[in-house]
Amino acid sequence: MNTLIHNYSRLANKTLHWDTSDNQPQYLKNIQNPEAYKRLSDLGFVNTQIDYQYNSHGFRTHEFDCAFDAVCFGDSFTMGTGVHSQDTWPEQLATITGLTVANLGHAGSSNDTAVRFALHYLPLLRPRYAVWLQTDMHRVELLDDTVPLSLNIIASDTKNPCADDYFIKTWFTSVTNQQLSLQKNTMAFKYLCNSLGIHAVVLPRDDTMNRPYPHGGARDLLHPGVDTYKILAHQIKTILDEPMLT
Repeated sequence: MNTLIHNYSRLANKTLHWDTSDNQPQYLKNIQNPEAYKRLSDLGFVNTQIDYQYNSHGFRTHEFDCAFDAVCFGDSFTMGTGVHSQDTWPEQLATITGLTVANLGHAGSSNDTAVRFALHYLPLLRPRYAVWLQTDMHRVELLDDTVPLSLNIIASDTKNPCADDYFIKTWFTSVTNQQLSLQKNTMAFKYLCNSLGIHAVVLPRDDTMNRPYPHGGARDLLHPGVDTYKILAHQIKTILDEPMLT
């Protein structure tokens, strides 16, 4: 099975104990803060190792050598930054449904990335369900075929040289264009799934994750934790249990 270039491709078949915002310097800083230390202790993250184990395609999931009932797409909220693999919502979904689930979440990625992954992997994996937890509209993916390179940037990130580009400043920073880009990605994802006979479940970020949750439930004290992902997994199960329209 061919692989795609993305930011985690270099980590294929590797295991790390820190990732992006869940990094050791920030952790060491947090445990020096009494309030943050107590929070980490309550969450069970003091002196606790988290394994970020990536398969041969650079995803924090099972190897693609078996049949999957569901394939999940998204950013760090799907990949599970700062939580154990079994506590991510795709793995919790697998536990409560008995389905075999692949997690194609990619930390820091855009909705462009999710659709690019879907275009490549859904025809190969052919699951029954494709579940996409969308990310913020103000992210965009830039591809450079000559390197090759996949770069996800945030339009407002003025420290990133690419965000200073004329295109980013005048096009992607416009909310109207962001909305149009999201709409096109959503329509493309649903059309792809429909053409493959896959049940598409699309969860808009604003509707799904903008709810009260124990902020900082992950080890980085920034991302949601196991309890939030449990709620999300049960929400998705309810959707999957609904009769499919034919």
